Amino acid sequence: MLFGIPSSEKPNLYILGIPWDNSSSFRRGCAEGPRAIREATSEELYNSFNEDLVNLAEHWSYKDLGDVRAESFEELVGKVNTIVREHYNGELFLFLGGDHSITYATFKAVKESDEDFGLIYFDAHPDMYPEYEGNKYSHACTVRRLIEEGWVKGENVVQIGVRAPTREQVEFAKEHRVKIISASEIYQSPRVHVSFERAYLSFDMDVLDPAFAPGVGNPEPGGLSTRELVEVIKGLNAEVVAFDVVEVNPNYDYKGITAFAAAKIIREVLGKVAKGI
Repeated sequence: MLFGIPSSEKPNLYILGIPWDNSSSFRRGCAEGPRAIREATSEELYNSFNEDLVNLAEHWSYKDLGDVRAESFEELVGKVNTIVREHYNGELFLFLGGDHSITYATFKAVKESDEDFGLIYFDAHPDMYPEYEGNKYSHACTVRRLIEEGWVKGENVVQIGVRAPTREQVEFAKEHRVKIISASEIYQSPRVHVSFERAYLSFDMDVLDPAFAPGVGNPEPGGLSTRELVEVIKGLNAEVVAFDVVEVNPNYDYKGITAFAAAKIIREVLGKVAKGI
């Protein structure tokens, strides 16, 4: 059971696993991420309180919708859209990846059901290549696709923890007024305040330094500590409509460090959101 939160047929929290890593560009294996994250959120390890003493079991009830599997990315996008459309009625969705390309499918699906929200994107990489290795829907292109296809305006995107940009991607960000808060800026002031009326949160685990998240597809040294990321979460000022945690790769993890960090992110986000319920 997720942090001791009760399951329900009438939940206010839906969980959906998306074990897709077909666009992984370096280390495959994050298709096993949903399983690892579920195991790491067990009530056998955690009580139901977050750091700020919000009792998650008093605020949340959940339904796990299982995993979505597909042979092609187009099929995956369609299946995610169908599931979200069938269940979404203002409840919070938690998506478990999978590589970061799944955020294209999940963000698009929620946007078709609930139009008015922005994107807060935690990642070492901007993910704004026009294409990567011939794939326009690679995990390295996710933010650019969402902006270019009109699912979100660049001015409504904030990227946090970036430390592996390219000139081309930074120029695209400037052109579309995407705000980038680098890992260096977080290091100097971890209590960054990001304000949106409503937002979708996307957590690529490589936003963390490999010392805190070794089990990722594209590790990039010089990243955030788990403590710094928790402080950023506490400083967020937004109604959260949905969130995802992606790029957990158990094949390269050590003793579950990355999965447990993912569990910490989930617990603190749920506590943060519960304050507004």
